[in-house]
Amino acid sequence: MIHKQTVAMAVLGVLCAQVSLGDEFRIGAQAGLPGWSFDVGVAALGESTSVEPDAEPSFGVVGQYILRSGDGDDGSFYVGVEASLGMESGSGMERLTLLGTPVNVVAETAWVTDVAWLAGFNLGETAAFGGVGDLTVFGSVGATYAKGEIGVVLPDLGLSGGDESKHFGLKFGAGVEFDLGASATLQVRANYAYYEERAYRDQGVSLDVEPGALEVRATLLYRVDHCALLGC
Repeated sequence: MIHKQTVAMAVLGVLCAQVSLGDEFRIGAQAGLPGWSFDVGVAALGESTSVEPDAEPSFGVVGQYILRSGDGDDGSFYVGVEASLGMESGSGMERLTLLGTPVNVVAETAWVTDVAWLAGFNLGETAAFGGVGDLTVFGSVGATYAKGEIGVVLPDLGLSGGDESKHFGLKFGAGVEFDLGASATLQVRANYAYYEERAYRDQGVSLDVEPGALEVRATLLYRVDHCALLGC
């Protein structure tokens, strides 16, 4: 029987061999200002509303693996993958009237995780942030997964409650990237995401909820030695 540690070392070795084929591994932090909207409806009664939470900053972590077509000279392309996790905090409230009873609906997003493809084109050197570094335009497309929370309040009946669910969706983005020396880069982008509809149920009320978000995000990334992290 092969020892579990031997198997783990073999898997790690394969991973390092694959990663070493690339050009850059980057990790960092991100901050954004997402503008969420939640389309909320009860299809059986033909009632619907849109809840737009107050815009609150989001924060998270991100990792990228980049493959370049050249050595960083003008005109080089790159492609890569990105994974990120962000925490959200904004919430908002709107009112529905169901069978003559007012229902207050509070919508909030708890966290969002993304996995995306990246593609960029290097435009060459530019003066940015007091220094000279490469400027790159890039785009991204990928999958996004968000946890939503819906609160339901029936003020006339003195009842309240809530439910939560997870939404799968697609996210598209475009932005610019500035080199901040040999070890760091700054990305600024706009993202748009739309998510699948899910049902939330509480207090005898079933609500169909479909979120969407438009976000401006800044990401500070540091280039790291992947073998130093993985031990290969």
